[in-house]
Amino acid sequence: MSNSIIKEYDLSFKNLDNTEFTIPLYQRRYAWGEDEVLQLLNDLKNFYIKEKDLGEKYFIGNIVVEKKSGSYHIIDGQQRFTTLYLIAKLLNENYFNLSYEIREDDKKFLEEFNKDNYKDKQSSLQFKINIETILKFQDEFNKLEDLLKLCQFTITFLPKSIDIVKYFEVMNNRGKQLEKHQILKAKFLSILEYSEDSNKIDWAKIWDYCSNMNVYIEDSIYYGDLKSDEKALNNVRNSFKKLLEENEIPQWLQKQNTTDFISINDIINPQKESQDNLNTYNENFYVRQEYHSILKFQIFLIQILKIYFSQKDKDIKEIVVNDRYLIEYYTNNNELIFDKREAKDFLILLLKMRILYDYFIFKRDEKEQPFLDVFGIEKEVLFLKEDNNKINNLLMLQLLFNFTSPQYFTQDWIAPTLQWIHGKNIFEDNFYENYKNFLENFDKELSRTRLNKKNITDFINSKLTKNNEIDNEVADFNNILNLGTSTPHYWFYKLDYLLWKDYNNEKKVWKDIKILNNIDVKTFKLSRLNSIEHIQPQHPENDCDNWNNEECNIDNFGNLALISNHMNSSLSNQCFKYKIEDIKKQLKRETIESLKILLIYSKYERWNEQNCCYHQEEMIKILKESLK
Repeated sequence: MSNSIIKEYDLSFKNLDNTEFTIPLYQRRYAWGEDEVLQLLNDLKNFYIKEKDLGEKYFIGNIVVEKKSGSYHIIDGQQRFTTLYLIAKLLNENYFNLSYEIREDDKKFLEEFNKDNYKDKQSSLQFKINIETILKFQDEFNKLEDLLKLCQFTITFLPKSIDIVKYFEVMNNRGKQLEKHQILKAKFLSILEYSEDSNKIDWAKIWDYCSNMNVYIEDSIYYGDLKSDEKALNNVRNSFKKLLEENEIPQWLQKQNTTDFISINDIINPQKESQDNLNTYNENFYVRQEYHSILKFQIFLIQILKIYFSQKDKDIKEIVVNDRYLIEYYTNNNELIFDKREAKDFLILLLKMRILYDYFIFKRDEKEQPFLDVFGIEKEVLFLKEDNNKINNLLMLQLLFNFTSPQYFTQDWIAPTLQWIHGKNIFEDNFYENYKNFLENFDKELSRTRLNKKNITDFINSKLTKNNEIDNEVADFNNILNLGTSTPHYWFYKLDYLLWKDYNNEKKVWKDIKILNNIDVKTFKLSRLNSIEHIQPQHPENDCDNWNNEECNIDNFGNLALISNHMNSSLSNQCFKYKIEDIKKQLKRETIESLKILLIYSKYERWNEQNCCYHQEEMIKILKESLK
């Protein structure tokens, strides 16, 4: 072994040859969730589509191991490596062996599970959730084995002389590699450094404010940099004034004084020009809490690039919203694709879109609850402390897009939405109604795209370039919805939105129905769900009614609901009359997962084939009418 601390090897799966890997006792449990697994799978899928004919490999990353007792103990990288092991095992590929030093249930599970028996094995719930995620992905993209063969990684072996504790200390304290957006920032600044207005506009600050995706941009300016530095305040005022005067930043930026929160206008033009003591701001304004953005800045940069190219009539069909390709999209031969004028134009667009994103795209609070912040609305409504149908409707529509986006981390719908808002006067009386109509029509077009099994990314790109042709043909719903656990999740989310909307407006569906536990449907919010429940169970464990009607069998849409894995496990294979007690317990906690399932258990005392068929017809009619 080399005298160096680590030694690296480039390995692909075929080189591992049943090598034994062990998760040591001091490591935490397997913690990757559905989001991380889908991110990896979608990254591999996009790489496969783009690079499959070039013979390139997808670099997964580095795995750090220590050789011990005839096995390699994984010190760093167990989450990625375990996920790859799950994928390989589901494909019946034995590239390597993976075990736990302790946790006998998990150890036995990894040794024995396959795609047919995993539900019956004792193990961490996270394994089962991620296996279901992998299998669902495989149903939709059946080249999982090809994706796995693309993977390549390095293994770093630690010599016996290395103190593992010291290694962790070094690993945790070493400097972090520059993120891709920081590299891009340097490329932009290198072009703008010698521009004629470089001493008037702080482009670096503008980039930094835009990149802090979990803080409102004006809070980032004021509370982050300015409240104790008047010189900095004056510099930023001058920068933003310059942008307002010369670069056609919309005039609504100067009207942000309708709330009790600090605004860009308050920073640029303070109400008291003689105000020297910046601490006075703290007395006049509320402090917002940091929020959780649904987009990473690197993904946001790619979405804004698509908007920018669309404005310039440039082709965007080759731009996949994947931060792996971020530098590639912005550079040519390692040089920025923009000249000085274009670089400034892009940064101005980035600033505009980032401000619109703050106020018109939902985010999550510290308790992971969704909220929507908007211009011109009183602060109590901003945080949904009061009932406000127009804001709640916008939020519900955005949640519908969020949870049904084909790739959860990319949220492709945001680019066309920001582009639409950018062209509107947000202070018009009918702006919110028009915004809601835009989102509903956008979703209606996406529904038809899904029904006709056309490419959603292609449609979104056509929406940005305004070359989209609306497909008025509606395919047969029965071929889409009656697929049991393979039924696309989108239609459950869409239906729940429509049921919520009906309750708040017409009450055609909910009329004369006594809702279980007297739950107020107005409080319902769409949430992340990933398990399809059969109301009439597939394998009943007690005295259920027998079903023999082939036209309305247990895999039909009427008998299905989308719920969480946890609730699915709770309901198990119970019959209708027993499940209702678990539903009531959940409702006592003021948790509604599915309006479809709430409607069924509120409306029907018995669940037989006749009621199921009627419910199915009623629900499909609602979906069809929403597409007119």
